This record gives sequence, structure tokens and C-alpha cells, in this order.
Amino acid sequence: MICAATMHLPMPRSSFSRLLAGVSALLLFTYCNNQPDTAKIAVAHGHSRMVAILDSIYKNADPRTCYILNSRAAEMILKQLEMAPPQNQPSLKFNYAFQLLKAGKTEAATVHFSELIQQAGDQLNDQTKVLYDMLALCYLRLGEQQNCIQTHTPESCVIPISGEGIYKMTAGPENAIKVYKRILDAYPDDVQSRWLLNLAYMALGQWPDAVPREQLMPADIFKNKGDTRFREIAISLGLDVRGTAGGVCMEDFDGDGNLDLFLTKWGLNEPTRFFRNNGDGTFSERTAEANLTGLVAGLNAIHADYDNDGDRDVFILRGAWMIGGTHPNSLLRNNGDGTFTDVTIEAGLLSFHPTQAADWADFDGDGWLDLFIGNETYTPQQPHPCELYRNNGDGTFTNLAPQIGVDFIAFIKAVSWGDVNNDQRPDVYLSNLMGPNILLINRGGASPETWKFEEMTNAGVGNPENSFPGFFFDYNNDGFDDIFATSFVLNQEDPSAAPFINEWLGQQPEGDWLRLYRNNGNETFTDVHRSLGLHTITYAMGHNFWDIDNDGWLDIFLGTGKPDLRALVPNRVFHNLQGKRFEDISMNGFSHIQKGHGVAVGDLDNDGDQDVYVVVGGALEGDAANNILYENPGNSNHWVTLLPEGVNCNRDAMGAKIKVTVSDKSGARRQIWATVGTGGSFGSSSLRQEIGLGQARKIESVEVQWPKPGVPNTIYTNVPMDKALKLKEGNSVPEIVLLKNISFGKGNQ
Repeated sequence: MICAATMHLPMPRSSFSRLLAGVSALLLFTYCNNQPDTAKIAVAHGHSRMVAILDSIYKNADPRTCYILNSRAAEMILKQLEMAPPQNQPSLKFNYAFQLLKAGKTEAATVHFSELIQQAGDQLNDQTKVLYDMLALCYLRLGEQQNCIQTHTPESCVIPISGEGIYKMTAGPENAIKVYKRILDAYPDDVQSRWLLNLAYMALGQWPDAVPREQLMPADIFKNKGDTRFREIAISLGLDVRGTAGGVCMEDFDGDGNLDLFLTKWGLNEPTRFFRNNGDGTFSERTAEANLTGLVAGLNAIHADYDNDGDRDVFILRGAWMIGGTHPNSLLRNNGDGTFTDVTIEAGLLSFHPTQAADWADFDGDGWLDLFIGNETYTPQQPHPCELYRNNGDGTFTNLAPQIGVDFIAFIKAVSWGDVNNDQRPDVYLSNLMGPNILLINRGGASPETWKFEEMTNAGVGNPENSFPGFFFDYNNDGFDDIFATSFVLNQEDPSAAPFINEWLGQQPEGDWLRLYRNNGNETFTDVHRSLGLHTITYAMGHNFWDIDNDGWLDIFLGTGKPDLRALVPNRVFHNLQGKRFEDISMNGFSHIQKGHGVAVGDLDNDGDQDVYVVVGGALEGDAANNILYENPGNSNHWVTLLPEGVNCNRDAMGAKIKVTVSDKSGARRQIWATVGTGGSFGSSSLRQEIGLGQARKIESVEVQWPKPGVPNTIYTNVPMDKALKLKEGNSVPEIVLLKNISFGKGNQ
């Protein structure tokens, strides 16, 4: 049983963790004291040590506790099957076929499920229905692999499937239809099979006409809203990376003015990859050149300039969802020459806990970014407390979580810093899958060791139940950080997407699916998700916020899915209607049905609007899919791109609040707010503040509240629209930054 309560018990690391850390430290000490240029050698050794640790984890991982190792699990079951007595063979054979399916060995799984059906007399009933469900899924999945994934197009996997998305190899969906029809004849209320039957007909280009009338999904759920449709261009740019779930950082890592892409995948031997934006409409993979070879795995990644040297570093998170997932995270220092070095051990960040959740902020106002890591506790007997690492300013960190009482033992799935009360001290929100969410208000202190965070149990932000991704953003432009969080229900009896399909059919399932909390300005919040049109099931895993049309109101992008291969649900996009309501525009080309995880937004082509990169792929070895990149088609609204630079605060001014005051043609004024950060809790967006201005006539002023108590705000006037500007702390004159406009070739679809 996973611990459902949060406790403030400081817990030591496991014996294995202490031993490995001690051995690493001893090796470093010995090596450094017997060689010249000790600092560089120690760092190089730490990097190679991390590569060795990750390689060892992969080679020795147990498929019984690491459920992405489906091929290994199948091999283990096959050995049991060969030695099992006849009465145990059917169940073992089912498990063997199931692991083959999850491993992506679909044709072999199809053979075994067919044999099991024949052995059962080809009789469909309550006891054998699962065999038919699996056989139909095998056929459907085979079609996905042959068409949607291996020979994918920009329209592949996007519902309603049409155009180039229609399958050319048709055996998979044709056979799936035969089995689903048989299932639905016997079980007409099986909404999951009904949905997958409709998908199979879509794949063949025969929807809706060929679908049996009684099983046809309503056509109006697939209608788009308006004519805005983003182009999917990852294929033409070589960015359609295939793999399992993972994270993404979108940032200018080499300082050339163009946003690059840093990608991770969850598989224990899947490589971290780096793609440089060449500024000429192309990208080049620079993984090996960037010194990333061997730094495998990572469900999530976030970036920040932790050492204030002017370039952005990356933190990779590992071990999430895995029982006993004591995998190390990685801090990768950007060397400023196109390479990264793993400095986790030297920085004092080596620990062994399962996690995908962390965020950067300068909690104590000393000008150096600190790091909060939310770990996952599965059982009270094996606790994994949260960690708060204070940046010592010399390249090292110290975990202060036990001293200041934030070493929560819970199942943390999101960590987000924000400034709830606008006091220039960052507060933190923790999304908890197995208990109430946690809001901690930063009360300051006389020293880092005596710092105070107050847990706000009465703030009204403890839900949703089974909370997963979450973030701070100012959806209504009132200058106060609001909170968005979504649920991820772990229903082991029915891991399919049936509740989502029921909602589409007009039957709103009970459940606490998501929350949007409006900041009341007094350290309390009000849930407004129903009144704003967000009472819906999403199965969100990755997400971020953006301004889709530069109207100055922040919209929401959700990467969706569940581990189950049947859970084919669309990614979701909600358009903010001036802070009054959100409109679902998912069917405007965003409704990709492969599993969406890390989401990052930024202006990749420097044309003034935000593009979106989504890491796609599931939690199973064979649930691999291709990442997608949506290019913004543009609009008639104005914009400004701001690059704040701290002097007394941290270099990138992470946590700074920006107020842009604009006036329209009539002279009426409005305020647009932004906070410097990487956005959502699963996906790391550019630190550039790309702010839409709507139909503004001019910018009256830009005011920056720097993220350090006592530092006065800076007000900038004479700020031009449709430009990129550097705003330096203490200097009230903005500096124009020339960013080269890039064409990605609109004909290369």
C-alpha cells in the first residue's frame, strides 16, 4: 500500500545509497590526490561514474519491479512456462503473450492469444472475453505500429483520422474490426471496445459510413473550433524522435539566439539526445558531440542556470513509477562550448530515490538557484523523503529539507515554485498522487538552516484526488499566481479509458478529475474549474501553458494517456477566453492519440509566436511513438519577447514577475502578467518571456519585480512592440536583441 499521508520524518538514505556514495567519494578523493589538475579530473571521473551507474542499473534491473522491461519479463515467464504442469500453463501462456504485446512483439502475441482462444473452444463469454479483448488489441496495435508509427506522416494518429493519416497497410484494423464486432454483439455496452471499433474504421478511411449505427460515436465530438490549425513539422526537421515516455527542455543552450531541444526517454537504455537549432531552418543532432553518450534514461528534465555563468544547465529525473526505483538523478553542467558534463557527484546531489518531479527557485534570496525534488514513496517501509537542496554558490548543494521540515514522505508527482503573495519569496506547490496536495508559503528566516515554510492546510488547494501534473500560472491577469492541477486515477480493475469515452457519450463520470484554483490574493484559493468550462477527464501526464494566439491570455496544452495500450485518447488544448472561460480546441489538429508526456513551448523560428514540442510514447517497452512539433501558423496580434537578466538576483531572474501595460486604439489600458520560469511540471519551456499583446496600439510600460526581497522593481518605458528585448536589473533602458527569423519550409509537410 502506498503511503497516503504526508509525514515530516527525516529519513536516512538506504544502506546501498550510503555505500555507493561513500565509495564514489573515496574514489574521487584517491584519484584527486594522485593526479595533477585535480578539479577537472574529479569532474571527469564523476561523469564517467554516473555513466557506469546507469549502465549497471540497466543490466541488473528486475522486470518484476521495473515494468518497462517487458522483453525480460516475457523471457522469465517463458522459462516458467516450459517447466510448469499442464494446469498452470494457460495462465502463464496468457501472461507470456501479454508481455510480448507490451514489448511491441505484436505478431507473436497475436499467435499466442489466438491459440488460447482455440484452446478455450472459441467461445466468447465472461471468462474468455479478456482473450478476445487482447486479440483485438493486438490487431489494432499492429496497424498502429505499421502505419501510425513506423511509416508515420504529419496526420498520423490525429483524430478524426483522415488524409495521409489513413492506413496504407490495412490488415491490422480489418481484423480488429472483426473481433470488436463479435465482442460488441455479445457486450453492446462495452464502451472501450466501441471506441476502438470507431478508431479502426477511421484508420481505414471508412468512418463514419461503415460503422454499425448502434456503435457509431457522435460526429460532433470531432468538430474543430475555428480555422486555427498548427502544422506538425517534426518529420521534415528530423525531430520525430521515436521512443517511450520522456521529457523535453526547449532553450538556447549554445547562446546563438536560437532555441534548441534537449530530450530524454524513460527506457533504462534509451539515450538522452540533443538537437541544435542551426538557425537556417534545420536542426542537427549533437548528442555525441555534447558528451551525452551513456547518460541514458529520464522521465523528465528541467533546465536552469544554476551556476550563474550565462548558459543553461539541465537536471534529469529518474526512477519514477518504479517499485524500488532508487535511480540517481543527473545534474548536467553546460560548459559553454557545446558540451555538458555530469557533475551530480561533485555537486553533492547524488541520491537514490524514484522521482520525476523537481523545480528550481532561489528560496533564500541569495542570488543562487536552489532545487526542490519531490520523491515517490510506495510503502511506509521504504520511505523516500522530499529533498530541498540549497545552492552553496560554489558549485555544490546541501540538502536542508530535514532541518526546515519539508522532507515530506508522500507520492509527489509535481513540484512547482510560484509567488502566491507577491513578497518576492518563492512558495512551492506539491502535487501528491496518494494524498492531499501541499502548498508551502515561504516565510523567510535569519539563515538558510532556520528558514520557515508554512504548510497552508486551509488554503483550499488539496485536491484533485490522485493528483499528477500541476503548475502556477496567472490565467486571469490579475497579478496573482493561480494553480492548475489534474488527476490521474489508478484504477487497477479497469485501466482502460472507459470513463473518458463515457464522458464523450454524455455520461459525466463521477470523480475529481482536475482543478483550477483562483488566487484570492490573501493566501487562499477558490476552485473555479467548473465555471470556467474545465470539468472534464483528461488523463493528463505532461502539460504546459502558452499563449496560442498572442492575445495575452494563457492557454493550456495537455499531453494525455495511460499506460494501458487501449487508452488511446487525444491530447487536449484549452483556449483561454479572456480569463472568463476555457474552450476545448483539441480537434484543431492537436488531438494526437499516442501517449503525450513532456510538453515545451517557445518561439523556435523567432517569428513572435510560440511553437510546441511534445514527447510522445508510453510507459511500456513496446509503446514507442514519434515526438511531434507543432509550428504556430501565426496571427495578427502583437507581441514582445523579454529576456530578463538578474544582477543581485539569479542570472536568468527565474521567479521574476513581469507586468506589461498596453493601450489599445481607443486608449483603454490593460495589464498582461508573466512569471519567468520553465512553465509546467512535465516539460521545460524556454526562459524567454514570449508575451502576446493582442491588438495593442503601444506598450505603455514594462515593470519587473525581481525575485529577491529588497531589490526594487524596474520600470521600462519606450518599449517597442514585436521585438526581443533584454531587461537588465537596475537598468531602466531596454536593449534590443536581434533574433534571426527562421523559415522551416512550409512546403515540407
